[in-house]
Order: sequence, then structure tokens, then C-alpha cells
Amino acid sequence: MVSLTERIGGRWQWGLVAFASLLLFAAFTIWGGIPSGARALSFWIQIVILFAVTCAYILMVWHLLIRPLKAPPRPAALPLKLRQNIALLLAGGGMALVVGAFWDELWHRRYGIPLGEDFFWRPHLLMYFGFAVGILTGFWGLSYLNRRLKGTFQQRFRSNAIVGLLILLAAFLAYAVPADPIWHGIYGDDLSAWSVPHLLLLLGVAMHMLLAVFVHLSTVRIGKWRSILNIQLADALPLLMFAVILLSWLQVLMIDWDQVLAGNVRESLGLFRPEWLMAANLLGTVIFVGVLATRVLRCAGAATLVGLIALGFRYGLIEWFAASELQFVAWVIALAPLIAIDGWTFFCVSVRQQAPGWLGAALAAALAMAVNLPLIRRLYDIEPSPVLVYALAVVITGIGMSWLSHQIADWMTLKQETGALAESPRIRRALGVLGGFAVFMMVFILTATPPA
Repeated sequence: MVSLTERIGGRWQWGLVAFASLLLFAAFTIWGGIPSGARALSFWIQIVILFAVTCAYILMVWHLLIRPLKAPPRPAALPLKLRQNIALLLAGGGMALVVGAFWDELWHRRYGIPLGEDFFWRPHLLMYFGFAVGILTGFWGLSYLNRRLKGTFQQRFRSNAIVGLLILLAAFLAYAVPADPIWHGIYGDDLSAWSVPHLLLLLGVAMHMLLAVFVHLSTVRIGKWRSILNIQLADALPLLMFAVILLSWLQVLMIDWDQVLAGNVRESLGLFRPEWLMAANLLGTVIFVGVLATRVLRCAGAATLVGLIALGFRYGLIEWFAASELQFVAWVIALAPLIAIDGWTFFCVSVRQQAPGWLGAALAAALAMAVNLPLIRRLYDIEPSPVLVYALAVVITGIGMSWLSHQIADWMTLKQETGALAESPRIRRALGVLGGFAVFMMVFILTATPPA
């Protein structure tokens, strides 16, 4: 397995990513709301603990996945059918996560459940199921590593990328998922949805979905660049997983502005949510998902299709639950930059006869957000930001997220360039497994009794 730093950028670039991540951690901690009085001490203690554990996790990733080895590992491939099953399990868990998160927000808005009484209610149980899929497959990976692979732990870890990444996902979820109830038990109610545990869970969702795509890619052949007219059934799982990331990230990152849209502003919190921050949150999510979709699938039009799937999913859930309290406006606004990414991709592939660059995708999406500005100001009744501040926020966010998503996509498809096994998945079995997850969720939801 090729080192991340050898394949996708030098150390200074990833050092810059680490610095930007640190700034974002600090910024979202402030934007999430800092309590005063007696709760302030417990708040900062937990922030320090979570930050320390996250740094320890990053150090573990570097040691196991990136640190150079004296002797190369012996490659050990997993059977094709097993990889297909792992990808489907992770995809089903992702569906449970996004539906459970939507359901959880809706019930909180409708019933105002006090802290602690929601721990074992149905929406949380559905989300626990989704996270449990990732954790349990990771424990299976650890068992497989110890029983079947040879060499030092680092060598065994890198003998098969799928096994190693399953273990890393499980390790992350094993501390990120319990962190939220522990946080609430010590600190109390969050001031906003942007608490650090919630942001860690968002990161965990993205890791879960990207790993499902990564495993799936090992079972199919990635061909040449194409248009959306040549989309295939084998592309359905990656498209769905990218849509899940778009759904979950926008749900949390846009939640305060959606409350403004619904007339449910919590003025007592004194939260400052400027227009430029909304644009940056939306564009960062859109570029991350859109660029990944086009570059992983090598398909002009994949970004827009992901946006339409996410919008349809969100609208369908709102209609099914009769959830007039929730909005889908952000997913409509997201379509313009997604279309811009596809436009840039189509231009590069069809006219320039080369793969699209990350900078062009960022600038195209940022331009679309500039076009979006009048629509945003018409829909959201918030204080306008200065145009220069808005432009800087959009351009900087776009460039950073486009570069990052390009690096991730290139590494995810690296094995295809080195001759990995490529066969068509069994579409009927795949549809049957995902359909089974869908039926299970429907029955689970329909048999739930709303809290008193």
C-alpha cells in the first residue's frame, strides 16, 4: 500500500491541512457556543479531553497507515464476494444513520424531549444500529488481521487496505459515538447543534460512507472519463453514499439558518450566524461531495446526480413524516455549485481532453455561489455580509475542500491503477440487501410510538 504522503502531496501540504483543521476545531468550538458560569469549567475540560483523544487517534493513523516501514508488507487480498458484502453492510448502515438523524431532529422539535430521556428512543436506536455496523465490521477486521495475516502489526495492518481502514473506522466510532452521551451527562444540554461531539459524529459518518465506497471500488472496474449518459448500476452505491454525506452534513451545518427559515430562532442563545459562514458551510460540503463523486466515478454529471438524490431523499422524508418543521431549501441551493462542478468536469474531459483540475472545480463552484447570493438573501432573513467577506469565505473554503477531496479521490482509486481485481458485482443481491435494510427501517419507524 502506497504511503499517503508519497501519493497525494508532500508533508508541508498535509501540515497545512493539520493547521487548518486546528483552526476549524477552535472556530466551531466558539461558534457552537461557550457557556458561562458553573458549566464553563466542565465544558473546557471536556474540550481538552476530546482534542487530546483526537490527536492520539491521528497519531495512531500516522503510525499504522503512513509511517514508512523497513520491510514492505505482504499483500493479502480479500475474496470478491466478501468485499461486496462488506460494502453493502456499510451502505445499509449509512442509510440507517441518515434516516435516524432526520427522525431524531424531527422528534426533538415536535416533543422537546428532556436530556437523558431520549437515549433509548427509536431514532437513537436506529442511529446506534448504523454506527454498530461500522464498529462490528472493524472488530471483524481486527480478528481477521490477527488470525490470517503475517508479519508485524504494522505490516499486517497494511497487507490489506480494507481490513486496516475497517479497524481505523471502528476505533474512531468507538470513541466518537459514546462521547456525545458522556458529554451531555457531564456538561448538560448543548447550546447549539454544533457541539464538538456532534461534529466528530459528522466526521465519523463521512468516514463510514467513504469506506463503503472504497470497498465497493475494489469490486468494479473504473473505466475512462465519461458523461452521466453512461452511468451504470454499479455506480448506484457510491452515488447513494455521497448523497448520505451531503444529507447529514447539511442537516447539522445548516440547522441554525433552517430554524430562521422556519421562524424558530432561539434568540436567547445569542448565536452569531453570519451570511458568509452559511455560504462557507454549504459550499464546503458541496465541493467535498461533488468533486469526490466526479473524480471517483470519473463521470461528468455525477455531482448533480448526487445533489438530486439527496434533495429527493430529503423531500421524501419530509413528506413521509409530514415534517413541516424541517426544510429542504439548502439542498436546492446546493444544486447550482454541483452543476458548476459538473460543467467544469465536462469542459475538461470533452474540450481539453484531460482530467479536471481541483482549482478549476473550486472556482467554478465559488462562482455559482456568487450567483446564489441573491437567492440566499431572498430566502434567509439574516444580516447580509460585506461582498468581499462573502467572496473570500467562499473562495478559500472552495479551494481548500476541492484540494482535499481530490487527494482523497486519487488515493481511493489508486489500487485500480495497480491492477486490482475488477469484476461486476451481483446487482440483484446488492439490491436485495439494500432493499432489506430499507424494509427494516420502514417497519422500525412505522411501529414506533411517539413519546408522550
